[in-house]
Amino acid sequence: MKQDKTVSTSLIKALDIISYMAGHPEGIRLVDLVAGSGLPRSTVIRILQTLQDYGLVENLDARHYQLSARFRSWANPDRYTVLRNRYRPILQAISAEVKELVLLGLREGAGIIHLDYIEWDHAIRVAPTPHTRHPWHKHALGKLAMSLQPGILEQLKNHRRRAEMAEIQRTGVAWNREESEPGMIALATWGMKPSPAEPMIAVAWPTFRFTEKAATNAIRVIREAVRREIKTAPALKLPTGKEL
Repeated sequence: MKQDKTVSTSLIKALDIISYMAGHPEGIRLVDLVAGSGLPRSTVIRILQTLQDYGLVENLDARHYQLSARFRSWANPDRYTVLRNRYRPILQAISAEVKELVLLGLREGAGIIHLDYIEWDHAIRVAPTPHTRHPWHKHALGKLAMSLQPGILEQLKNHRRRAEMAEIQRTGVAWNREESEPGMIALATWGMKPSPAEPMIAVAWPTFRFTEKAATNAIRVIREAVRREIKTAPALKLPTGKEL
């Protein structure tokens, strides 16, 4: 039979895997998933690994998988509200310590959407517009999201950009040093877990209030706030030191 070139067979296979796993909310063994999907074992493993990288599938053990809590919030038609509610305590804890703009952002396609923010009561503020979408390259949140793109270092032709992206992958922190707005510096790092489906957290300063010491402290505060919140949500796993 001639292949229909108007559809993506790889996507269909992935959707078949997700559909089959949705019928096994308690989890399913790899051997049963291979048998039930009718796909080669190597294909199933590649799809599972990709879905795990996206945060939509998790291991119960070495050969036992299930759709994650993140998948269910990702598929929720009101997921912005779900994510805002989950992250609000984290943003509040960070805001109380850093006393600057704290921002929650999420990757959508090739851009970033601002989901929520808390602004400290300064005479001069850095205030974003909620629910606005922004391009990747000039924003800290966008650069952080880009760092998860497969083969991103090979795709970048600019040596400075490639070095910057390698540093983001190493540290888990991305910077916007007046690239999007004159007079503003921002850093972004991961929330609950490095994943394209998971929000990221940023802190922003006017340049005259920014110091490298304040930035180092902000990174520490973000990660401690995330750790505290994860202790109350055991289904969500903390990023490892390597991921950070």
